[in-house]
Amino acid sequence: MTHQYKTVIIIGSGLAGLSAAIEAHNQGNTRVILIEKEDKIGGNSMKATSGINAIEPLTGDNRDAFVQDTLKSGGGLSDESLVAKLVDESRPALDWLIKQSEFETDMPSLDLSVVSRCGGHSFGRTHRCPPQNGRPVPVGWKLVDTLKKRFMSLSDTKVLTNTRVTRLLTEQDKITGVEILNEEEKREISANAVVLATGGYGGQTGTRLSDGHATLLSEFAPQLVHTATTNGPWANGDGIRLALAVKAGLRDMDQVQLHPTGFIDPNQPTLPTKFLAPEALRAYGGILLNGDGKRFVDELNLRDHVTDKIIHQASTVYHRPESWMHKILPKKYPAAYLVLTDEAVEKFGKSTLGFYASKGFFAQVEGIDNLAKDVLGVDREEVEQTFKEHDSHIESASPDDFGKTVFPCRLLPENSTTYWVALVTPVVHYTMGGLNMNTDAAILHQDKQTVIPGLYGAGEVTGGVHGRNRLAGNSLLECVVFGRTAGRNAAIYSQSS
Repeated sequence: MTHQYKTVIIIGSGLAGLSAAIEAHNQGNTRVILIEKEDKIGGNSMKATSGINAIEPLTGDNRDAFVQDTLKSGGGLSDESLVAKLVDESRPALDWLIKQSEFETDMPSLDLSVVSRCGGHSFGRTHRCPPQNGRPVPVGWKLVDTLKKRFMSLSDTKVLTNTRVTRLLTEQDKITGVEILNEEEKREISANAVVLATGGYGGQTGTRLSDGHATLLSEFAPQLVHTATTNGPWANGDGIRLALAVKAGLRDMDQVQLHPTGFIDPNQPTLPTKFLAPEALRAYGGILLNGDGKRFVDELNLRDHVTDKIIHQASTVYHRPESWMHKILPKKYPAAYLVLTDEAVEKFGKSTLGFYASKGFFAQVEGIDNLAKDVLGVDREEVEQTFKEHDSHIESASPDDFGKTVFPCRLLPENSTTYWVALVTPVVHYTMGGLNMNTDAAILHQDKQTVIPGLYGAGEVTGGVHGRNRLAGNSLLECVVFGRTAGRNAAIYSQSS
């Protein structure tokens, strides 16, 4: 028996939205409408650089380790059933992504073969793209581009850009469609199910939105108002507000992640929006130094831990009058030096790092003498002692005073090296809280027990997976795992409604 043709609306066109849209279409007998308020598809997913996690047997990784790393990072707030789903579907998610890149030819165009071990991970499992033709391939951009091309090749689909959803339509508490605003004209579109994939609320770090409403950040994490952010301004919590109007439940809204390393532009050091200095820079050997040229943290610890240590080092910024920090930054500005050797740069990818260097974020100095004098403003002997202490743990295979156990490369190689130095600062990066959902990606009512019929969610608009602190690489994975689930279940629900 042929099922009646039904409509699923996806709001938001980042990785979660595109994953949901493709999977909804794949259920058959489903018309998919993708709605994006900006003029282009992609959202914050386009900006992701560290990678996407998946269990990686080649590094010794396993399910239990991945689950425990995620729960530990979550600090007791993560929903264990959501974490189990995230991990169990991580490898299928990676395989699915690669499969989507094969639609034009029999060979995949998506390569996720580069694997790094990021902060808080007990094994390497964060996958990203190798350079192509000497040029970097940002993983977030590549994933979105792959799925966008796949979605645009499908029949029975429609994309509306520059279109804002102003209201979810309901009838007897069931979702029946959306009200949209396009070119100053409001109209309604009927649907059998809606998927919210609108992202988080970390892009508006002021106190008020342009419409006068208080920002969600000022409401739930007021201590972070006016903190710099890596998010685009479109990340303003639209989807959360839409769902609240139909009595959706929230969780963990005060849990906002500060990423420890956002690049400081030396020419505009206090810009409110900053490029992310990806965790992979530290995964391949980058170290952090304070204003006295000293290490002060395990660079591969959890993000919240590294962030706290940088903030507590803010008093050292003005200690050295000849230092780069003293000349560039305001007093007590929370900052650290990010330092890489040539070896670390090669491991990370010189072409990719070259992109950041072209933005003016990195200075290059030859040898430890110039690093000490021209950048740090300290005696050579002080820096040399710090670096020798670091390197001694490579030979002894022992933890250092900060508990660091992984030392990807030497800071004092046998031959002279170029040191690549950037200034970094903690930045608002990710909002762990959001709409309450279950493992079917169905949005829960405020009663925390029943679902709102026809409403699904995926990605940063939802809460429950990451708890207090998100692991690098888990956001892109969450988008794919729960995006696919949301799209699939929305289509299945539509056929029965």
